[in-house]
Amino acid sequence: MEIACIIEENNKIIEYGLKPEHRIKYCRIVRRKINSRNRFYLQLILEGKPYQNPDNKIGFEEIGLDVGPSTIAIVGDTKAELKQFCSDLVPKQKEKRKLQRKMDRQRQANNPQNFNTNGTIKKGKKKWKKSNHYKKTSSNAAELDRKLAAHRKSLHGKDINEIMAMGTRIKTEKIPYKSWQKNFGKSVMVRAPSMFISGLKRKAENAGGSFNDFPTHTTKLSQVCHICGNTVKKPLSHRWHICCGIEMQRDLYSAFLSKCVNVNTGSLDIARARMLWPGLEPVLSAAISRVIQSANGWNCPASFGLEYRRQSGSPVKPEATVTEAVDAVIRDQIYEDESHREVI
Repeated sequence: MEIACIIEENNKIIEYGLKPEHRIKYCRIVRRKINSRNRFYLQLILEGKPYQNPDNKIGFEEIGLDVGPSTIAIVGDTKAELKQFCSDLVPKQKEKRKLQRKMDRQRQANNPQNFNTNGTIKKGKKKWKKSNHYKKTSSNAAELDRKLAAHRKSLHGKDINEIMAMGTRIKTEKIPYKSWQKNFGKSVMVRAPSMFISGLKRKAENAGGSFNDFPTHTTKLSQVCHICGNTVKKPLSHRWHICCGIEMQRDLYSAFLSKCVNVNTGSLDIARARMLWPGLEPVLSAAISRVIQSANGWNCPASFGLEYRRQSGSPVKPEATVTEAVDAVIRDQIYEDESHREVI
């Protein structure tokens, strides 16, 4: 079978892929259902490295991550960020729930023999009839999920590129995906942190960096204090780490400690944490200041713990207290990337 290719003009990705040195290994046909219609695409699998967008620069810092079901904390050598995970993603839960209820009513009307008088489904083997209206409603529900998945994939790529611009040596805790699915089912279903981590690992390793994840039972980053070394179990409602004169947002503090984990032993290097803390404490405080500034007038996620900050009345350490060298780097990055002011 011979199929004519549709080649876009001035497309750098296609131009790069069709170079003679990129030999075609095999083809595969992909089916995608869009607006209730099956669409088939022919994908070419080529040899070589994928196309690198020149606008996406790669940094050289060591990055500590703390990924949650709905938030993410990023701490590098000169910059830190605390933001909502896939903040631009707006799931249409009400619209989807209406379609699901409509499907239940249609299925019960089409198959009254399969239901009890109280509306529950009878036990045993059954045959189901699907009307054209039911198929159309089911297709509309599937289209909502498809659009959500496509938007989420785009936001994942954007966040990954921002992290890669800081550095490619990534350190983070192993995420308990099954536990999250049980306890935070809606957030995990919408934001897909496992898919994000898989994409970040693949891109970091392809860029010549490294991705190290360590077990939580040996590090306990959200419970330990690097000054006194004591481990105090905290409930999820406690969003701030307060010990030995340190008062820091819990996710940012865990991301900082991730930078100090020895990947060979899988344990926290307290000596390195004590050495790095004086230089990175102002960087973390500056990240909190940006979050508070951008959250004015907006609904901020409760997991940030800003309500405690307002009630306690203790001010966040201003950027003016940072040393001149670090302060210049942070201020330049704030003005260069104004998009971070709109992440909440």
